[in-house]
Amino acid sequence: MSYKGYFHRILFVDLSQRKSKVWEPPPELWEKFLGGKGAGLKMLYDLGLDPDPFSPENPLIFLTGPVTGSPIPTSARSCVVFLSPLTNSAVDSHAGGFFGPALRKLGLDGLLILGKSPKPMYLEVRPDTVLFHEAEKLWGEGIFATEKALKERHPGAVVASIGPAGERGVRFACIGTGFWRQFGRGGAGAVMGAKNLKAIVVPPGSEKIPIADEPRFHELNKKLVEDLLSHPMRKKREELGTTMWIRMAQEAGFLPTRNFQACRFPGFEGITSEAMKRKLSWEPRGCFNCPIRCGKLARWDGFELEGPEYETTAFLGANLEIGSAKAVAYANLLCDDLGLDTISTGVVISFALEASERGLLPLPFRFGDAEGVFTLIRQIAFREGVGDLLAEGTRIAAEKLGEEAQYFAIQVGGMELSGVNPKGCASMGFSLATADFASHTRFWSATAEMQGVLSVESVPKFVKEGQDEVAARNSLIVCDFLPFGFDRLAPLFCALTGMELVSWDFLRAGERIENLHRLINLARGREEDTLPERFFAEPHEAGLFAGQRFTPEDFRRWLSEYYRLRGWDERGVPTPEKLAELGLPGPRLCQL
Repeated sequence: MSYKGYFHRILFVDLSQRKSKVWEPPPELWEKFLGGKGAGLKMLYDLGLDPDPFSPENPLIFLTGPVTGSPIPTSARSCVVFLSPLTNSAVDSHAGGFFGPALRKLGLDGLLILGKSPKPMYLEVRPDTVLFHEAEKLWGEGIFATEKALKERHPGAVVASIGPAGERGVRFACIGTGFWRQFGRGGAGAVMGAKNLKAIVVPPGSEKIPIADEPRFHELNKKLVEDLLSHPMRKKREELGTTMWIRMAQEAGFLPTRNFQACRFPGFEGITSEAMKRKLSWEPRGCFNCPIRCGKLARWDGFELEGPEYETTAFLGANLEIGSAKAVAYANLLCDDLGLDTISTGVVISFALEASERGLLPLPFRFGDAEGVFTLIRQIAFREGVGDLLAEGTRIAAEKLGEEAQYFAIQVGGMELSGVNPKGCASMGFSLATADFASHTRFWSATAEMQGVLSVESVPKFVKEGQDEVAARNSLIVCDFLPFGFDRLAPLFCALTGMELVSWDFLRAGERIENLHRLINLARGREEDTLPERFFAEPHEAGLFAGQRFTPEDFRRWLSEYYRLRGWDERGVPTPEKLAELGLPGPRLCQL
């Protein structure tokens, strides 16, 4: 059956051969895995899991979901799925803005890119093919200059590109799009750089997404938009942006500070939303078809930036003990232009500063030194001096510095943790430790723990169910900030596609996707689910374990129950019975 809501067309590009063709996925790809993250992981699994992340055989799979580019609000998002040079496992990195909707306007559901160009190039995407353009003159340029040049050459186009960090294989290099949006986590920019691919240009298109039941769809969507426009959280995000969480995290006691040594930052007032509005002349900005407008166009001292967001402010601000809105914004600007994930950059720099304090790494900089941070950002992007070590990421840098450094290397499976200090929110630490990778786009349990609605006993079940829901949402793909669940989204999806699903079916699809991601990560050598020793050895400042240690035994009790609920054995491996129940790994669907 050919479902609506999809174009059933993914453009396959072979950079080595300079060839492309349209691949039409079987309906089962959408039935079982929805789109986005889920479909991308299935394609990755079917293509084979042997490649080194920097090899030509490592695919870059840019995918949309059925929601992407549709009239459903917050339908801007798309993702890229690949084997990460940072974690050596599968990552789905997400971005807002306009890139995903632009692909859909060409009548495409995604791009599958393999191979390596002998020389730097950029791709111009067409509905049925791609054009290969030389990019040697762009190689070495930052993302801002690259995008400006390509937009002048291709009026009206949407561009995704890499900066010097991606060209030099920095393991947490990002892909930038629309100047200030990023496929940020896991090193997609490094994979793109290893392919000698500087940019992807998507020209304007006019295709409309097919809708199965238009009257029903528009009726449901109209009500959803009305409820979103009147929702108090929408108004708050439009006014304060995501940095509203700086004050909330400070008050709750989980704001990462001084390389996660503390959970509250004395200088936090200088980096709150209120401070940003005063210092940076904010204007609300939104992604494609988004009335929330959580983005903020900042202008200061001749600079311009959409941001900073909460995670960026936490890691380039509080975690480095920098309490200046302008300093955080400038560090953000550098990362965006050079092509660096701001989360991993902030964590690896805080790791280096603590290593210096402990006498493990000679540095002339200290916490709170904004100019020193700017210098380190540039050194990382260009792999100069100590930046060459830090460009490898926190895990590898700690291994090279020795056993003592492991204690304060804040990473799980190679991925630097996102913006909640587990010493103030143990459930979030557990969620990140058991996630497919420790990103801000995984399940966020912090709100529930902050509000006091979680008990110690309820955490494993709460996290498992939340992870399944997020996996499904990241496959549709809807924004985290759309404040409605599958009771509202399921009828919309059915009217859009013609599939007959209820809320439970989406949670089952999410469970299937989580288990597939687990299989991939195990095949890639994923070891035990755990947290850095710091979070077990030091007393917690807030949350479920406030005033006491969250011990390894506490963690293992949660983990044992979590594995039981997942249908995994004591090693965290899905049982044959669970895989059969979910139909995994299933027939090979991606055959090019």
